[in-house]
Amino acid sequence: MPKKMEAALRAEARKKFGSTTSERARKYIYGTMRKTGWKPKK
Repeated sequence: MPKKMEAALRAEARKKFGSTTSERARKYIYGTMRKTGWKPKK
């Protein structure tokens, strides 16, 4: 993942959901990165 974008999304998720490890926060981070065109390596 692009590290800079992921860090910004983690900070945003922390504000919105209270943590970055909850299922909803992880879905938010992953989904937003997919919307911008990022693809996982697998």
